[in-house]
Amino acid sequence: MKKIFLIKTLLLCAVLFFLSQQKMYAGTPQLSFKLGKGFTVTNEDSTVSMNISLFMQNRLDVFKVFDKSLKPQTTAQVRRLRLSFKGFAFTPKLEYVIQLGFSPADIKAGIVYDGFLRYSPVKQFAIQFGQGKLPGNREEMTSDNYLQFVDRSTTASLFKLDRDFGLQLQGKIGNKVIFKPTASMATGEGRNFVTASWQHFDYTFRAELQPLGEFTNKGDYSYGDLVREQKPKLAFAVAYDFNNKAGTTKGQLGGDAVIDTFQRNIQTIFADLNFKIKGVSLSGEYANRFVKDNTTRFKYVTGQSFWIAGGYNFKKNYETAFRFTRSFPGKKGNIGTTNEYTFGFSKYIYAHSLKIQTDYTLIDDKVTKKKSGLWRLQVQIVI
Repeated sequence: MKKIFLIKTLLLCAVLFFLSQQKMYAGTPQLSFKLGKGFTVTNEDSTVSMNISLFMQNRLDVFKVFDKSLKPQTTAQVRRLRLSFKGFAFTPKLEYVIQLGFSPADIKAGIVYDGFLRYSPVKQFAIQFGQGKLPGNREEMTSDNYLQFVDRSTTASLFKLDRDFGLQLQGKIGNKVIFKPTASMATGEGRNFVTASWQHFDYTFRAELQPLGEFTNKGDYSYGDLVREQKPKLAFAVAYDFNNKAGTTKGQLGGDAVIDTFQRNIQTIFADLNFKIKGVSLSGEYANRFVKDNTTRFKYVTGQSFWIAGGYNFKKNYETAFRFTRSFPGKKGNIGTTNEYTFGFSKYIYAHSLKIQTDYTLIDDKVTKKKSGLWRLQVQIVI
């Protein structure tokens, strides 16, 4: 009941805010609604715009270790429940994005997920300030509702940069060949962390290239070829992150606190790609996280992980996909070695806005010498 009351309160505040803007500017507001795009209000002279959308994922998980003495573990939950506000104020060049999370998994670190302003003085350049996703790996930067499988890979859960508060410089150069450089400076402490120190800042650099031109409907940051690209489209990128004297063993993801004397620099290298043509999609990612002198009693989580996936979307929007994931310590890491084989099936009823997804993952843990299986079923709607 508290969550419902909070959502209603936020919606009311949003409407009151927009109506207050109408008193400042003459004209009749323009209203529109579309499934997957939400409710949009724009005043007549296009000086203020607000879009409100709701995103929900309901999921059933069954996990079973292949041991006769162990029973399956079943989880039924609202995996994600997000409310988003976005638009522009005073000029289309000044955008704002607010995203709030209300499911039990969402609110672990606070309900505020995104809250930033983005100013684009020209089409080729933008400045972003506030809390948002860092420009690390593509899979994490891709919104939860545009995934090809029920959820992201183990690679992302181990080494993603997630969200942080800071400043980002974003570029987009070219038409036929597109280059997207991004640089970020953030607190290094993760989302909703209120104190920051220059000694612990995080620096991220990402360079992305699309040598075959732009994807349809921003498809470089969605998985599966739902639009059935008529010409091949390819995007690949590399990124580097330097978290200066990280205060927790998992960087922005938290973990155990590390006292000042034993704090070390976390460095992470990412590489990723996304390819689509006529319903066929290929994607993959690699992450390598390392810490020099990671020998104190405060062990940072380090190692390497990669995944590669392929899928085919039939003309009636049924998709089959397969993903292989491998995580391993390498020469100096400390994570265990695990192989995962994921078989996925999706029915896109209204693209990613309304879909049913299921997948089954065979997990081969090389450390414990045990195998297990994870079956997931998820229904997603974006309003």
